[in-house]
Amino acid sequence: MRSLTGRLHQWWDGRTARERRMLMLMALLVAATAVWLGVIRPSMEWRDAAAAERVRAETDLVQVRAGLVRLTPAAAPGQVAGDAGGLEPLVRRTAEATGLQLTTEMDASGGLAFRISSGSSAAVFGWLAALQTDHGVDVSALGVVENTDASLQVEGSLSR
Repeated sequence: MRSLTGRLHQWWDGRTARERRMLMLMALLVAATAVWLGVIRPSMEWRDAAAAERVRAETDLVQVRAGLVRLTPAAAPGQVAGDAGGLEPLVRRTAEATGLQLTTEMDASGGLAFRISSGSSAAVFGWLAALQTDHGVDVSALGVVENTDASLQVEGSLSR
C-alpha cells in the first residue's frame, strides 16, 4: 500500500502547477456530477412522485367525502327543496364534508352567493360537480383566482 501511495505522490509531484489545478478542477467536476446523479436527481424524482401521490390522495378524499354526503339525507323534513333557506344548509354541509371553509349570503338574483378563500382545485371543483350531479344545484356565476400558494379563491352564486 505504501508503494502505491508513494508512486501516486511521486506522480503528483511530477505534474506542473497548471496540470495540478486542471486535475483538481476535473476531480471537482466529477464529484459534482456524481452528487448530481446520485443524490439531487433522485430526490427531485421522489419529490415529484410524492406530489403526484398527494394529488391522487386529495382526489380520493374528495370522492370519499362526496360519497358520504350522498349517504346523508339531502334535506330535513319540512324544508322546501327549492328555496334558498333549504339550499344553504345543503351547501354548507357538503362543503364541510369536502373540507372547504366557505361563507354564504343571499345575492341580488335570489340565489345563494358563496365565497371560499382557500381550497384545492380538486376539492372545489369536485364539490361543485357533486352539488350539480347529486343535488341538482346549478352554478349561476363563478369567479376563480389562484392564490400565491397554488390554492384557489372562489366566489360564485348557486341556484336550484
